[in-house]
Amino acid sequence: MFLLDTNAIISVLNEQNPALSERFDAEIALSTPIYLSVIVLFELRYGIAKSVRRETSERILAHFLKLPLSIAAFEEDDAAHAGEIRGYLAQAGTPIGPYDLLIAAQARRVGAVLVTANRREFDRVPGLMVTDWGA
Repeated sequence: MFLLDTNAIISVLNEQNPALSERFDAEIALSTPIYLSVIVLFELRYGIAKSVRRETSERILAHFLKLPLSIAAFEEDDAAHAGEIRGYLAQAGTPIGPYDLLIAAQARRVGAVLVTANRREFDRVPGLMVTDWGA
């Protein structure tokens, strides 16, 4: 089970990294459970809202969302994980961005491996499994 970070999805949508796209396609073909955080969906929608290619970006995202993906809503247990993670990282003096914190909490709660190109930040989260399909 995987949860995709925003940068991984953007890479797939824009065909920026052939290795990442090939792995994504392979996991879809295998019917591997793949989750998209509602937080990631927000980040994608924000990117579209400020895009100069808004209509094209909307079409690309709509096509992507027709794939067999599950949208992970932010739940009460996610908030508990996010609070724990933020407290731990604050005490360690190594905080991460607020949206990354929420995405990490969701991935950790459902036991999903987080697919990201931003390992430097996510590797600091205790109990979070992280991978980079494009590396």
